[in-house]
Amino acid sequence: MLGVHFVPAEQECSGYGGGGENETAVTPARVESSFHDHVLDQLGMLELDDRNHRIAEQIIGSLDEDGYLRREITAIVDDLAFGQNIDTNADEIAGLVQQIQQFDPPGICAVTLQECLILQLKRLPDAKPVRNAIEILDKYFNEFIKKHYDKIQRHLSLNDEDFKKVINIIIK
Repeated sequence: MLGVHFVPAEQECSGYGGGGENETAVTPARVESSFHDHVLDQLGMLELDDRNHRIAEQIIGSLDEDGYLRREITAIVDDLAFGQNIDTNADEIAGLVQQIQQFDPPGICAVTLQECLILQLKRLPDAKPVRNAIEILDKYFNEFIKKHYDKIQRHLSLNDEDFKKVINIIIK
């Protein structure tokens, strides 16, 4: 993720019309900010003690460039035990994963595409089409990815118009 930050450059601004002597110009400079940095910045919003903060940093460090948690929770428990001498368990890691999943972008820290899509939909305002979309992804994900829409539509008893709305919510 690239951001533009303004860095003052100590330069005289003569010849620009207006402006007095010895004005300081502000020159834009590109500063790269990685995906992981963006997520770590959000970690500060959680009120965590030092131990849980270090565990959360380990989880964030385990995210791939697409924001998926590809490392098994048990492996993260082992990483923390051997690498940082932090004794934890899968339940504690799972609890912190759920907190990180509230960060931006929606869907972060998901393990699968299915979970990622459901996390994104849960951020939308509650409405029947959104609930139907979540149900499709939760109960009929395999049928959805194989585009067996008729079967899904029958199971949910949706008319064509309502089903189209639901599918459009998912694919947006």
